[in-house]
Amino acid sequence: MTPSSVTRPASRPRPADEPRSVARSALRLRTFFAERAPTRIYLTYAVLWVLALQGTLAVLAPESDWRLGGSLLAEIATVYLALLFIRVVDEQKDLEYDRQYNPDRPLPRGAIDVVELRAAMVLIVVAELALTGWRSPLLAGWLLLDLGYICFLVQLERWSARVRDRIFVNLLVSYPVQALLSVHIWLSFRQATGTGPVPDAVFGALLCACVFLHYEFARKTGARVVPGASLYSNVVGRRGSTALTVGFALGAVGLALALVRPWELHGAVALAGWLPLSALGFVWGGGERFASLRTPTWPPGPAMGFLAWCYLGVFITALVVARPGFGG
Repeated sequence: MTPSSVTRPASRPRPADEPRSVARSALRLRTFFAERAPTRIYLTYAVLWVLALQGTLAVLAPESDWRLGGSLLAEIATVYLALLFIRVVDEQKDLEYDRQYNPDRPLPRGAIDVVELRAAMVLIVVAELALTGWRSPLLAGWLLLDLGYICFLVQLERWSARVRDRIFVNLLVSYPVQALLSVHIWLSFRQATGTGPVPDAVFGALLCACVFLHYEFARKTGARVVPGASLYSNVVGRRGSTALTVGFALGAVGLALALVRPWELHGAVALAGWLPLSALGFVWGGGERFASLRTPTWPPGPAMGFLAWCYLGVFITALVVARPGFGG
């Protein structure tokens, strides 16, 4: 998940011979994360992703003793830090592209340097091991696999022009990062509840994939071809990319409704079950603005709104249906 870039005033690059201060680097990193990984977006995404996926698993396994407690909070923190790690790696991986198309971003303009970003990566890994190791060696190992795969992608793009330059191939090899995190959330649920069959995990992962891919295609769908830009619409055209954007949203909502089949329920449970359907309002709003050519790309606000509201709707449904306990 990558928030839209915001133009910032140019910062003075740090000369190579300037002494490196821990306090100064910490301040630069804090500024970097505030700009490129705002807490209100990244933490909200982590919270809703974990709650929605674990809520889905709880609904599918009614015998589970799903609880809103310490293990859940630890998993949210784990996913949040993984998202920060992804952001840090992506900034380094996309440096050459950003120098041409996004020179105002922190790394190209010299507001942060690669050494500081790699130091942040090390600190994140240490924190992740602390968050997962006490819960389960499997959780720690699976997370290291995901973080290692993220780093491998940097080398893969350097080795393969096909992966680097073909956006659909790039998506094919990079989406497993998100999928591996979904599996981690499932493993955390299993570790905490003692249940969670594989078919349930597949259903939950598909729902999360559709939600994420709606956002992914939306933010890279343009009204016209932009040579050299990373846009799906450059490959399949405006209509094709729009169809993928809308199609994944419909798939996500369809799976969310199939989770509890609200048409078979009554009262508050039925009302909660229909809630994810209202997320399509964001798709309509974004599509209307884009179709009227008021924005050069599909507006990111409605795409983020769909992601957040769909996940929130699934979680509220899980609260009503699964009725989790608290603590533990």
